[in-house]
Amino acid sequence: MSSLLRTPPSQSNTKQPQSEIPRRLVVELSRRTAADLAWLVEEEEMNKTTIVNRAVQIYHMIVEAQRNGRGLCLEDAEGRTERLVIV
Repeated sequence: MSSLLRTPPSQSNTKQPQSEIPRRLVVELSRRTAADLAWLVEEEEMNKTTIVNRAVQIYHMIVEAQRNGRGLCLEDAEGRTERLVIV
């Protein structure tokens, strides 16, 4: 897995660098997105913050790849691939 997806160890007694200071964000989710988030929290046994952080990191990687002429493909168990494009 990419280092972007690793959960950093707790740093409760150390001062965090400015770029690592957590930021709070209030967002309004559609019903479907809220249900998907709830499903992911239960399925992955992670909190909402971790799921959202990972989602943003993955989305960033996909957008960056597309801008650089690369793509993202999913492969099923039979080896068939499907290219994902975010528009």
